[in-house]
Amino acid sequence: MLLMMSAALAALAPAAATAAQPAPATPATGALDARALATAREIIRVGFPEDKRIEMFSGVVDTMTGQMRSAMMPSLNNDPVAKGMVERKLDSFIPQGKAVMVQHIPAFMDAYAQGYAREFSQAELDQILVFAKTPVGQHYFLRSSAIIADPAFAEVNKAYLRELQPLVEKMQRELVAELTAYFMKHPPKPAGSS
Repeated sequence: MLLMMSAALAALAPAAATAAQPAPATPATGALDARALATAREIIRVGFPEDKRIEMFSGVVDTMTGQMRSAMMPSLNNDPVAKGMVERKLDSFIPQGKAVMVQHIPAFMDAYAQGYAREFSQAELDQILVFAKTPVGQHYFLRSSAIIADPAFAEVNKAYLRELQPLVEKMQRELVAELTAYFMKHPPKPAGSS
């Protein structure tokens, strides 16, 4: 169960932060237009103020973790000891994961700017920057990731997670069985041996 919860959390982390970072794209090729990149970086600077970034990213993680727990933890209600173990493990993992995340926020923000520079034309970037500088634009950028905490989104996400849970558990069982069979036939070699 812990593996399932960890796998679900790991699977959700990129999706959870969609509003705070871009979805993965094809590998970057070629040089970015310097003006487009400068405009995109200004959009990020204005839209995601540096002093608000940790709060934004942490909020996404907290919201998604809470939704995951309320959707998946009831499967352990019949075993309070196991449920407590999973809860304690998540409680210790989340702060550690956030500490690592904080170190990567500047890189995420620059990657976001690069994504903007690739995705939008210079004319579009100029318009986005104008919007980002307005009160409505600033509110949009700062609060768009908060939409995942909206009750409607939360209910849909929890329903998705409940439906996903048996698939993750099945994958976990199959993977453990396949790895066990493989390592029974091919024991790992000690480090340093060839």
